[in-house]
Amino acid sequence: MASNNDDEWRAAKLNNNFEQIFEGMAQSELELLTIDAIREYRASVALAETARLERLAAEADKNCCPERRAELQRIHQHAETEHRARQLVLNNLIDRLGYVPNVPTG
Repeated sequence: MASNNDDEWRAAKLNNNFEQIFEGMAQSELELLTIDAIREYRASVALAETARLERLAAEADKNCCPERRAELQRIHQHAETEHRARQLVLNNLIDRLGYVPNVPTG
């Protein structure tokens, strides 16, 4: 189990990595990147929810083989991990931008 010091060190390192990636970006560029990240985040939420529902349906289905259940569990875990990673990046972008930009439809 990681200690608070380990968590703080990881957070500081991650912030430093984000700083290196986004430093020198113009505000307009950062806003466009944030809008794209919002769209990708929303898509990842939908994908993770679909994967969760498919996993739950397979678990409830007595005729579903264990291999299929395991596959759906892996798919769901992957979708959740991707969703959390996108959320982390999006939160950092919004913090740097200073506001949540309007996302045009379409």
